[in-house]
Amino acid sequence: MSGNFDPKTILRSPRETLSGYVFLPRLIDKVRLASRGLLPEDYRPNLLAGSDRTFDGRFLLFTGIDPEELRAAILSLPDDEAIGEWVRKRANTRPPEEIRDWSESSVSALSVPTPERIAQRQRSYPEAAKALPPELLASLNPLDLIDFDEGRLSLEGLRHNHEEHLRSESRPPIPPFDRNSALIKVRTAEDAWNSKNPERVALAYTPDSRWRNRAELFSGRAEIVRFLQRKWERELDYRLVKELWAWEGPRISVRFAYEWHDDSGHWFRSYGNENWEFAPNGLMARRIASINDRPIREADRKLRWSSDRRPDDHPGLSDMDL
Repeated sequence: MSGNFDPKTILRSPRETLSGYVFLPRLIDKVRLASRGLLPEDYRPNLLAGSDRTFDGRFLLFTGIDPEELRAAILSLPDDEAIGEWVRKRANTRPPEEIRDWSESSVSALSVPTPERIAQRQRSYPEAAKALPPELLASLNPLDLIDFDEGRLSLEGLRHNHEEHLRSESRPPIPPFDRNSALIKVRTAEDAWNSKNPERVALAYTPDSRWRNRAELFSGRAEIVRFLQRKWERELDYRLVKELWAWEGPRISVRFAYEWHDDSGHWFRSYGNENWEFAPNGLMARRIASINDRPIREADRKLRWSSDRRPDDHPGLSDMDL
């Protein structure tokens, strides 16, 4: 970082929350600094970016707020309290516990140590890379890494937080499930898969999670990432809807349909059923999926939303008689 910019004192930690949303206070700081020409060059590409691979993007996708409307609100409203109230009124309607669970999972989730992430973090965090083994560096919670990089967290604190996350890694809601908590699990899973981000999806599963997907059998987050990378290289313009079928104790059953096309432009609708079994910490320990593909005409598509996340007012499977 160059010049007089000190992110430790000017930018708030990504862990801070406003109106229950993690990332929002830091996003406010970045927008204000950018408007004054003070945001450093390396912070600008991700500002209000819509990608699920950025913190700004995760907030925007989760809330459904337009980035330019948010920018205008931040620059016109007098303080954080007013901005927080503005966000509450315009964000997707969600139960308070779902917002809390989203923020808590962001604060505590560990990363999948893929070769690509190892290389990226070695480039982006050279001081941490000098002191930490590559696998550990790549599995650290990304918010902890930012706090370390910006001077809020010591190397000892970084290691300590990682050990705490390992002991307490969880993904609320946790079993046993009732109807409401099962519905949250189903919608959260749908949102993650519609992001088409293999690493985000993999973090909802235990490190040794066992899968049967069609005829494939495998286990572990690294294998989940590789499977999903292959899947979305083949299944283009993927759009998915899941629906709760049944629940009991630590188990949830869902049915789903998704539409996609191959690289020749042939469209398909894939129908399936999934059986899920969760560990006590709310991570999925077992996933069994049976799926059938049906060719369709492009004109027969029913899943046509443009964003990664299915809009709240979009009909579900039963509404579409699928």
